[in-house]
Amino acid sequence: MGVLQRFERRLEGMIEGTFARAFKSELQPVEIASAVQREMDERAAIVAQGRTLVPNDFVVELSGDDKERMDVLADSIGQELAKLARDYATEQGYSFVGPVRVHFKAQDDLQTGRFRIRSGVIRGTTVESGEIRQPVSDQPRESLSPGRPRLLISPGGAAVEGTSAAQGMQQSFELNTPVTLLGRGTDCDLRLVDNGVSRHHAEIRVEDEEATLIDLGSTNGTFVNGQQVKRARLVDGTRISLGRTTMTFRRD
Repeated sequence: MGVLQRFERRLEGMIEGTFARAFKSELQPVEIASAVQREMDERAAIVAQGRTLVPNDFVVELSGDDKERMDVLADSIGQELAKLARDYATEQGYSFVGPVRVHFKAQDDLQTGRFRIRSGVIRGTTVESGEIRQPVSDQPRESLSPGRPRLLISPGGAAVEGTSAAQGMQQSFELNTPVTLLGRGTDCDLRLVDNGVSRHHAEIRVEDEEATLIDLGSTNGTFVNGQQVKRARLVDGTRISLGRTTMTFRRD
C-alpha cells in the first residue's frame, strides 16, 4: 500500500461521515497530499554528503469558503499531512532539517476547490552546550491550551535540539502543537541527540486539559516515573525517560 493510500485510509477511519459533510466542494485532502509530495520532489536539493534536502514547512492556501470548511478538521488533517510527508521522505530517501509542519491559510484570489502550496526549509531551534539558537524564520507560537504545558529537560543527559527556552539549569520546551514528536530524527519537534533514543521514539498529544504520552514502538522503551509504558496520562510533575534523557512534564 502506497503513502497516499495509507493517508486516505487513516482519514476515513478518523473522521468517517464528518469527512464527507465537511468537504462539499471539489477540494479533497488527497489532492493536497499529492501536491505536498510534488512540492517535495520539485524542491529536492542534494546537499553535502549525498543528502537530499526537502522542505519541512508547508502553507496550504485555500479559498475563504474552503478554509472555513477546513477549520473544524484543520489540526487533524495537518497532522496527517505531516505524517504523509515524513513517510514519503523515508520512502524516497529525503531529509529534513526541522519538524514537519502543515498550515492552512485563506486567500481571496482563490476560487472554491482551488488551492496552492508554499513551502520552505526551516531549521528547528537548537540547544547545545548551554547555548540556545533560535532561527529568525521560526516565529514563536501561542500556547495551545491553558496551563502552559511544557517539558523541562534535566541537565547532564543527551544534547537536545528543538528547545525554545531555558529555565535555570533545565531546558524548557513548550508543547504548542496538538501532537509533539520526540526522537532522534531531524524531523522531530523535539530532537534528542541520544543513541538510546529511536528516530521516532514517542509522541505527546495535548487535547484541552489532557496530555498523553505514547510510545511509538521504540527500541529501548519509554519510561514514566520509572515504569516502562506504552501509553500514559501526564500530570504536573510526571517524570519521563527516553534513553539517557530525562524530562519532567509541567503544567501551571
